[in-house]
Amino acid sequence: MKKLKKTKSEELDPHDDFVAGKSWDNHLMLRLVQFARPHARLFAWSFVVLAGVFAFDVLGPWMWRHVLDGPVQAAIDARAADPGADTSIYMSTFWQWIGAYLALVLGSIALRYFEIAQLNHTGQVVIADLRTRLFRHIQSLDLSFFDGRPTGSLVTRVTSDVENLNEMFTSGIVVLLFDLLKVVLLLALLFWLDWQLAVVVLAGTPVLIGISLYFRGGARDAHRAVRARLSRLNGYLQEVLQGVRVVQVFRRESQVSARFADHLSHYLTANLRTIFLFALFFPAIDFAVTGIQAATLWVGGVSIVGRDLSYGEFVQFWFYVAMLVAPIRELGERYNVLQSAFASAERIFQVLDTQPKVVGGPRVIEAGDVKGHVRFEDVSFTYDGTTEVLSHVSFEIRPGETVAVVGATGAGKSTIVNLLLRFYEPTGGRITLDGIDLRELDLERLRSVFGLVLQEDFLFAGTVRENLVMDRLDVDEDALEIALDASRASELVDRLPGGLSAPVAERGATFSTGERQLLAMARALAGKPRIVILDEATASVDSNTESRIEDATDRLLHGRSALVVAHRLSTVRRADRILVMHRGQLRESGTHDELLAKDGIYARLHRLQFAEAGVA
Repeated sequence: MKKLKKTKSEELDPHDDFVAGKSWDNHLMLRLVQFARPHARLFAWSFVVLAGVFAFDVLGPWMWRHVLDGPVQAAIDARAADPGADTSIYMSTFWQWIGAYLALVLGSIALRYFEIAQLNHTGQVVIADLRTRLFRHIQSLDLSFFDGRPTGSLVTRVTSDVENLNEMFTSGIVVLLFDLLKVVLLLALLFWLDWQLAVVVLAGTPVLIGISLYFRGGARDAHRAVRARLSRLNGYLQEVLQGVRVVQVFRRESQVSARFADHLSHYLTANLRTIFLFALFFPAIDFAVTGIQAATLWVGGVSIVGRDLSYGEFVQFWFYVAMLVAPIRELGERYNVLQSAFASAERIFQVLDTQPKVVGGPRVIEAGDVKGHVRFEDVSFTYDGTTEVLSHVSFEIRPGETVAVVGATGAGKSTIVNLLLRFYEPTGGRITLDGIDLRELDLERLRSVFGLVLQEDFLFAGTVRENLVMDRLDVDEDALEIALDASRASELVDRLPGGLSAPVAERGATFSTGERQLLAMARALAGKPRIVILDEATASVDSNTESRIEDATDRLLHGRSALVVAHRLSTVRRADRILVMHRGQLRESGTHDELLAKDGIYARLHRLQFAEAGVA
């Protein structure tokens, strides 16, 4: 079977996991079985239901044999001996067999209902556990993991890839194992009925198995390509939908559509490859099955003519051959399910095997005991392992002190925030809180100490209350009221229909930038943080909103340590100390007046900004 070839134009992203490998991966299968192990009882019940269905299927041909060789044959023999013979007694027995057979059919239908319900219930339970574990693990990973991965690719893993394993746990692994057992049992039954006919069937069986094994060669690579290209398609689609305003403003609809069509073309090609494989596989299987049936009919017909085999025995044997061929014929389909599952499992386990680089320490701190004394001690950091974004930076934020960080774009201001919140790990030096290295502290408790307001803060779909509380148990009505008043967001909430119960659209689209900032500030303060971080919090708001935020700053930061990152110098003049970053280095430090007196970088930035604003 030819391997899929990739042209340069459709080279897959390394995160899409298009990896060559074995058609059957024992290690991968064992890992998948681990997720099924907690639900072993459900799988056992599935096996029992399948056994019941098989028993009913076996009884059907047995009943046909006894009907044909019993009352039907007796009636034929009686009429042959005497055309006027009374056959009513035989017909009475015949109708009794027919009634028993109909009861068997009804019982089989009921069991098949339980078969479908039980198998799907088992699969959904396993899939729910796997999806929950994957989602929790993704949330535990640090930001460096998300930096190089499209959001759509991760969404595909949690939704489509996990769902792709559902069929394996429902009609894949359990049914495959039971099919193998059925093949063994049916072969034994065939040899018990007529060993000569059984040899004929057995001689053709390797052809069926060979076709199925040959088919599996290209199945896994084909399914990997489908999963990988679907991931890229979803990633691009999500990117375009998030940036649809930019697309429309710059009139890029045709170019975006062309690129989407290119992704779709690669996805279609991968799907057509799998269709091509199946289009070859099923006719080949049907041809082999027809050959086995023809040989069986020929040999069986000769035996019936020679009176070595009865009609009933042949019909029973014929039904059992059909039952034997069915699981062998479906072996390729079962294997296809497993290959598709393996392709998705590889992508899922790649995420689950990724361990966070930032891990919490054993020490647990209580927010009430935190003084808010932060120290950066000779801290360096690089995102890519080569270019330093911070280089030997040292400063401190004393308890209750407000420290501002300014500098040109790319100077390293936001990186300081990321390191303080332990979104990333310093590549050199250390950061302490009240004298304790941040790496020694429990990560969840550490972050609960901070209140963060970003330049473009995120609001989730839901209600205003849900966005402010964020499932924090310590945020009650009093805390909400204080936070809303302090952040000057209470007027905004009062204007909303429904107040705190007012709906919030996805990403807070129904609010202005300034309104989102006010709500984000209220959210940060509702948790009563010991340290407040404002990262360009007023960079995107109008002058009126900025004035409202600045008027509230003294009350917001009273009694708390604060780190204010700002590009607009007008927002940092009242800080206790200002740090001036330049190309990853701390170049100046002091109050607003002291830095102006130095006539250095800060003074130059100040002159540029206020000259543009027309201020002397």
